[in-house]
Amino acid sequence: MNRHVPLKGQPNFRDLGGYEAADGRRVRWGAVYRSGELSQLSQDDVDKLAALGIRTVVDFRSPQEIAARGQGRLPPGAKLRPMPIASSDVFSKLIPMFLKGDFSQLPPNLLERVNRLLVSDFAEQFGGLLRTLREPASRPLVFHCTQGKDRAGFGAAIVLSALGVPWETVLEDYLLSNEYRKAENDKLLDMVRAFAASQGKAGAEEVAFERVEGLLYVKEQSLQAAHDEILERHGSVEAYLIEGLGASEEALQQLRDDLLE
Repeated sequence: MNRHVPLKGQPNFRDLGGYEAADGRRVRWGAVYRSGELSQLSQDDVDKLAALGIRTVVDFRSPQEIAARGQGRLPPGAKLRPMPIASSDVFSKLIPMFLKGDFSQLPPNLLERVNRLLVSDFAEQFGGLLRTLREPASRPLVFHCTQGKDRAGFGAAIVLSALGVPWETVLEDYLLSNEYRKAENDKLLDMVRAFAASQGKAGAEEVAFERVEGLLYVKEQSLQAAHDEILERHGSVEAYLIEGLGASEEALQQLRDDLLE
């Protein structure tokens, strides 16, 4: 089976099937997908999603992102479940940096901080994802954010962890965004570096590349920061699923029985 679903308008759409859980079973193919935004899909792309039988689309984007980038293009009959994870004021601070070509004030550990916030501030959304996924009528389901790497990356970590997939495998899935988004990331990096160089400030090009590269490509330490936050607050991932996200042991067992084979 192919994990990656090639789409003209979204490079990071992929199946979470095939991963092995601790009990030896594997995640069913064709039941749950993760992705970046669906607003740039072509009609052929939409037809592909229809062929996959997508019934539910969970959108983590904020209203501001949707206003700027457009509503997702859904296949016929699919239900939209908005679960907005609002962009923090970090992104409003990025705009002047892009305009000036000066990224020196961009924190190198920004995504580590963001991942910790996903744990501490957005239990309603990630708990909602698990509850929706438990509904047989909601599957096949895809959840997505804008680039499909941070919010969707943590969402995938939660889903796979709930299914009993080991953390080492969860990290491997998280890092796959670098492979599928490489062409798009590199194109944006070239633009940022060229713009920074045009401002004529010494070292601006190198700083721009280093800091923006750190935003576009996911790093193991970013997701690990979320894992550390989970352990600090709850002691284990299982406890976080139950105490933090409100998933009972019975609900987790049902999810595993439905999505593992």
